[in-house]
Amino acid sequence: MTLLSGLRVGNSASIYCSTVFQSNEEESLTGPQIFVTVVLAAVIVLIYSRKLTAPVIFISAAAVLTIGSVITPAEALAGFANDAIAVMLMLIILSEIMRKTGFLEWIFERKMNISGSYRTFLSQMMPFVAGSSAFMNNTPIVAMMIPFVGDWGKKHGIPASKLLIPLSWAAILGGTVTLIGTSTNMIVNSLVVGSGHTELPILAFAPVGLMLLTGGMLYIILFAWRLLPARKNPSESFAESPREYVTNLILQPGSSLVGKTVEEAKLRNIKGLFLVEIIREERAIAPVSPSEELHAGDELVLAGITSAVAELAGTYRGLKPTPGFELPDHEKLEVIEVVVSSRSTLMGMMVRDTDFRGRYNAAILAVHRQGEKLGGKIGEIRLRPGDLLLLVTGGDFGKRVAGSDDLFVISMIREIHNINLKKSVFILVASFSCIVLSILGLVPLFKSLLALLAVFLISGILSLPELKRSLNMNLLVIAAFALAVGRAVDVTGLGALFSDTVVHIFEPLGTVGVLAAVYIVTNLLADFITTAAAASIVFPFAASAAVSLGIDGTPFFLAVAYGAAANFITPIGYQTNLMVYGPGGYRFKDFMKAGLPLKIICAIIAIGGLALVYGL
Repeated sequence: MTLLSGLRVGNSASIYCSTVFQSNEEESLTGPQIFVTVVLAAVIVLIYSRKLTAPVIFISAAAVLTIGSVITPAEALAGFANDAIAVMLMLIILSEIMRKTGFLEWIFERKMNISGSYRTFLSQMMPFVAGSSAFMNNTPIVAMMIPFVGDWGKKHGIPASKLLIPLSWAAILGGTVTLIGTSTNMIVNSLVVGSGHTELPILAFAPVGLMLLTGGMLYIILFAWRLLPARKNPSESFAESPREYVTNLILQPGSSLVGKTVEEAKLRNIKGLFLVEIIREERAIAPVSPSEELHAGDELVLAGITSAVAELAGTYRGLKPTPGFELPDHEKLEVIEVVVSSRSTLMGMMVRDTDFRGRYNAAILAVHRQGEKLGGKIGEIRLRPGDLLLLVTGGDFGKRVAGSDDLFVISMIREIHNINLKKSVFILVASFSCIVLSILGLVPLFKSLLALLAVFLISGILSLPELKRSLNMNLLVIAAFALAVGRAVDVTGLGALFSDTVVHIFEPLGTVGVLAAVYIVTNLLADFITTAAAASIVFPFAASAAVSLGIDGTPFFLAVAYGAAANFITPIGYQTNLMVYGPGGYRFKDFMKAGLPLKIICAIIAIGGLALVYGL
């Protein structure tokens, strides 16, 4: 699958380059156009290879284009003064504030009548998630809903693999309904503004977005549920075979380890094992400090490869496995499931170097990738986005992880919200008032959101540290420097040249044919790189195509946004797919099997809907 995908992306980049070079027999490419073409091809290949992060790649591309005198320094940095990008960041901050109120969780848990029927549950859960995603960032919504959906599945005997893909896809489809539904929509809007066009209205996405949402949900409820696997999730496998992960050893009286600290006994970095907890007189000590003194009768709880126990027992005299060992109960060992996010600072780090004790007052029990437990030494596993971690946590874990982008907590053990109803209602009403004022054309969204954030800061609803944590710097960098790359495509005339070629090729199919080409290219790129990167790369060519055809560019801008969003056949292209990948125990083929028909349905609806709404 990976090799085939690599060939497809590599071939796509080659075809793209060759198409541009052969685009006009009478007019050859200029030096700057060739230079920009090579930079764009490099961006696509590097993002797909995942050897560098998208922000680093876009910064590097802008730097190369500036050093090569294709764009000026002012043009390279113009994105940081773009109103639409500022609006995007402020909306993400507001989404985080609304999430922390716990109000949506309270509504779903207390007010919704959740049926015991699987398909009826889907028909209730998906509209709630989609409706929320239309006005909030869908990533925190999915993170919030995974515990509820998983818990419902356990109570009704429905595997998480039957529930979590529909959850992710409902969030994706809901995000297509409004401008503020996804960060990709807002990046497209920033590109629209940056190219000199009027910004897109909030409800410009709604007519076709509602078609996509309706068609997508009907497909999932009526057909896709049959294609989803019924597979045990990693936490269930963990509960059924604890010896594969955890071993208990009793420290015998007279052992040479009695009276020594954990560090002196060299128990912190045992080959193949990890000291998770010490149980002393029915009292759990976790996480274990290096300075903790060992006592006779201590029960050491070690996570890792159980075959290494023999080596440990042979090295240290006086350690004996517990007869009839069973996984400790909830009072002794509390397991929490988390997913490593695609923005995590833990990416690429070995488990032993993550300092989970210091960061989160927690210790890693096990790591799962692609729904399967990884072999080898736990401490030497390098973490990747989407990895599922099983943690044993201290009392303040919830507070420590709440403001972090590193991990998403997806087990039912989560922070309990003490709902302040008046405060929550004020935050929600004030936030939606800004949106309504913008829709009515009374106050620009930038001004109302800026004023609202100032009120939240002055009133103490939002603190400066929380503001800093809520800022998505990766998204800011991608959006700002994507404008720089788009500017290079524009000033060199490459966009106009390429769009003329596309218009000529698809001329027999008319304007709808060109629109379809824009949608399909964006959609295919988004499957193998990121949605934001795909939209950023295709947008300048889509805008030029509209100019070549002499028509309003809005349907082409929306085609880019819809094409980037309809990401259903891989778990890596969209954040919410990655979030449910580990907890659902999914494999790549699960997304392809159920997602390909939905991808085709969305393409037909999006292209046909845009043609109908805009009279193409």
